[in-house]
Amino acid sequence: MKKLGAKGKATLNFYLFILPWIVGFACFTVIPMASSLYFSFHNMSVISFVSVKPEFVAFGNYALVFRDTMFLRSIVNTFYYSAVKTVVGLAIALLVAVLLNHRFRGNKVARTLVYLPAIIPMVAGTMLWSQLFSSDFSLLNWVLSWFGIPAVDWLGYRNAMGSVLLMSIWSGIGPSMLIFLAALQGVPQDIAEAARLDGCGPVRQFFVIVLPMISSTLLYLLITNLIGGLQAFAEQQLIIGIGTDKSLTMAWNVVLNAFNLDGFKTMGYASAQAWILFFIIMLFTLLFFKLSKKFVFYAGERD
Repeated sequence: MKKLGAKGKATLNFYLFILPWIVGFACFTVIPMASSLYFSFHNMSVISFVSVKPEFVAFGNYALVFRDTMFLRSIVNTFYYSAVKTVVGLAIALLVAVLLNHRFRGNKVARTLVYLPAIIPMVAGTMLWSQLFSSDFSLLNWVLSWFGIPAVDWLGYRNAMGSVLLMSIWSGIGPSMLIFLAALQGVPQDIAEAARLDGCGPVRQFFVIVLPMISSTLLYLLITNLIGGLQAFAEQQLIIGIGTDKSLTMAWNVVLNAFNLDGFKTMGYASAQAWILFFIIMLFTLLFFKLSKKFVFYAGERD
């Protein structure tokens, strides 16, 4: 065997360094996705998968999805949740980032406090909010009682989704604020100064100069927040539980069908639902990238 040259050694080292990632990607992404795609075309049970041959049903599971009123309702719930969480969360994060982009005493402390919820583990944060929304002792209702406002059933049929949205927006402001802050600090000050000398006010500067300059960052946060919202699961599961047709999301519906009490017999149907969710996310991502060509500005780009 011939000795490896300098280029060969560099190539070998490269593949050795990325080997852990390749193995992890194959084990936790490629194989599960391929398995779920196979499952989606079969009527099967995970428990008896080895001993009993799965029944091939072609696109039967996919056809069944569109006759499932609960799943169709979960699609509406998920789009509502994702849209409100993305729009309201990013608007607040951008406003906070603009305020914290100015120098003032305590600026670093304020940034830390805003980002602090992001470092709280999901389960711990959810448990904290579940206590705030608790029907037995709700801290929020206790505060409202000071003003004579009657107690609210925060996790009831009408308010459950709003309660989860409140918690999700609270925990998501910090990371988005930090990314917006980095983008704002990258806006050339000479352009803003020239606009100010020409009589352009702060509000007009923001919409005419700053917002277009950070539009690529806004696109990134829109896509990532939208994808996160469409995949929402942990918040609903930990705060609401099984929930109702008004609070059930697509991902939570997939889990309920995949791991039900009927011996995992609907794993094929749940896999079909998961792939429909995947295609919805992919279509929205492609749509955003398509629209970005008209509305997103990239530094150094020429027409």
